[in-house]
Amino acid sequence: MSDSGDTAAATGAGVNGTRDRAAEGAPAPRDGPGWARAATNAVGRGLADRIALVGILLIAASLGLRGYVLGEAYFIEDDFLFVGEAATASLTWDYLTDLHKGHLMPGAILLVYAQTAIAPYDWALTAGVMLAVQAAAFAAAFRLLWVVFGRRWAILAPLAVYVFAPLTLPVLAWWSAALNGVPFQLAIALALLWTVRYLRTGEPRHGWLAAGAVVLGMAFSVKAMMLPPVLFVVAAGFLVPGRFPRVVRNTIVRDAPFWAGLALLSVGHGLLYLSRGDSGGEGAAAPEAEPAFEATRNLLGETFPAGALGGPIDWSPVTPSGGLINPHTAVLLGSWAALALLVVLSLLVRRRSWRAWAILAGYLVIVDVLPTLLARGRYDGLVGHDPRYVADAALLFAICLAFAFLPAREEAESGGVYRDPWRRFPARWVRAGAAVATAAFVLVASYSTYTFAGTLSGDRVRWYVDTVRTSMREVPDWAGIYPRPVPEDIVLPWNGPRRLSHNVLGPLGEGDVRDRVATPRQAAGAMVFNDSGYLVEAVPAEDSAFFGPPEGEECVATFDGEAIWDLPASGGDTYVLGIGYQSEEPTVLNAVVGDAWAEATLPPAPNGANWYVPIDGAGEQLLLNTDEDALCLRWVSHGELEPATQGEPLQEEAGEQDATDGSPGGEADEADSEGSAGEDD
Repeated sequence: MSDSGDTAAATGAGVNGTRDRAAEGAPAPRDGPGWARAATNAVGRGLADRIALVGILLIAASLGLRGYVLGEAYFIEDDFLFVGEAATASLTWDYLTDLHKGHLMPGAILLVYAQTAIAPYDWALTAGVMLAVQAAAFAAAFRLLWVVFGRRWAILAPLAVYVFAPLTLPVLAWWSAALNGVPFQLAIALALLWTVRYLRTGEPRHGWLAAGAVVLGMAFSVKAMMLPPVLFVVAAGFLVPGRFPRVVRNTIVRDAPFWAGLALLSVGHGLLYLSRGDSGGEGAAAPEAEPAFEATRNLLGETFPAGALGGPIDWSPVTPSGGLINPHTAVLLGSWAALALLVVLSLLVRRRSWRAWAILAGYLVIVDVLPTLLARGRYDGLVGHDPRYVADAALLFAICLAFAFLPAREEAESGGVYRDPWRRFPARWVRAGAAVATAAFVLVASYSTYTFAGTLSGDRVRWYVDTVRTSMREVPDWAGIYPRPVPEDIVLPWNGPRRLSHNVLGPLGEGDVRDRVATPRQAAGAMVFNDSGYLVEAVPAEDSAFFGPPEGEECVATFDGEAIWDLPASGGDTYVLGIGYQSEEPTVLNAVVGDAWAEATLPPAPNGANWYVPIDGAGEQLLLNTDEDALCLRWVSHGELEPATQGEPLQEEAGEQDATDGSPGGEADEADSEGSAGEDD
């Protein structure tokens, strides 16, 4: 890892004035061109610089691979919960700061709200925004390396380690995770960049920009609470001269107001998080020993080393959101061998390299593992195989790798960067070894990227969503659209009522249909979405309560218009009251289940009709009240509804017709007649 044409000693000891000026990134004179022309000139200079051009090509290649991955991905699980809530929520402080599974992320919620208002469930928009933020993070990391270490070929190796790291793929491919992880990566790079600028120049605007980057991170990720300490240890380790531990005091004293301001940001963010812990969302909790230990071992011992060093090659197990990292033994041993080689070589070559690895280890434990244990440490330890929880460490690994081998400008000026035996080591050997290792990493990481794309189920979910969207374009006026759980491969069952169709599928409709899905209404007929995404007629589920007239009677018996029945199930959001009736005039019916009450005005139906009333009360009895002289109740049901057909309705109807050609109607025809919507013939 040395400059072209320099020896390893020259690389460590000398950084000339031209390189210093490039590292400082001096602003253009006040009488220079406008911002548009300045930006054009900067791009032109970058494309004319071979190192900058190679860095840009590395970033472009990585973005191309990530674009391919996003093409195979789609909305999944929590994505539907976010959009469903955004479609009905008001833009309030409580909405923005409500905890979602332990995450405080007002910036992410605001972004979801905006995208839902513009184009709900538009994957091209969603993927494009996240890819743009990822590109900004890559560019900021490149600029950070350039500013800290100067213009040198050696910065391309850590840049490649970050931009091609498979560790960052799952967090990008799953929108809910990307909302936290990708902006946080950008915030880390920008905060470090502007902290370096502030420490070197003392200009207040750089300090404010660094604080702004920290706030940006806090808007998207709880982990950003620890970003100020990360900035401090990097500054004390490599940007402020002095021996440890005296350098810690020097760093504080030198820029005390700056560090105090950042500390206040962390404290304020922590207090806000604690204040929202009882907001009705889901906060942190004490981990349990066994799953916490297993998760820690998996995250630090398998997931991070394999994912940061090009693996895992084969992703397993495969979940609805993509593959996890449970590497084969050979991959794991190879990853640890490569990591150990990097650490040992850096310790032999560079005097302060231990500081870089200490920073990385501390970051992994404090910033990544501890929050994961507080949020997930009471569940299965397999959560440790999920790379989303350590994805941001890929950037820290690249930065610490650079610090482990390369001197920052401050160190180069003080001298004594490299140990004496290595100062005379041939530079061409160093360059060749670094180039070969970087190329090998890029190849392996690119293959891991390709195999990860194969674990994504975007086509299946995209087909389901498109089917739902198409089904909602022509909904009969007589139909009520009632909730039922969406398939497990869309939203997992443990999300409870949030996975019901009226919560997550409503944004796919337009106008009145959207409202009818989001807020189920009384209607003459019932429809639900089946597991294939089609909107089909509904029938009471097998375990529904059903009440009919006494034997030999046509109407349900009432006492002065009242009837009470015991219910086998308590009720819930998916429960619907079904009524078959006859009436010569409009009739009012009142229904009570638990603490829920519903009033229905039944239209005239002299030949009989059906009516469906959503009622979500939980109770052990159903009470009906009506005018017994004006209304004849033929049947009453209470329970969940299920689709009459599971596939495409037209195909199943055609199949049933073929199967029954020439056979008598019998009971099947009678059942169809009873279950049809609207008024009987």
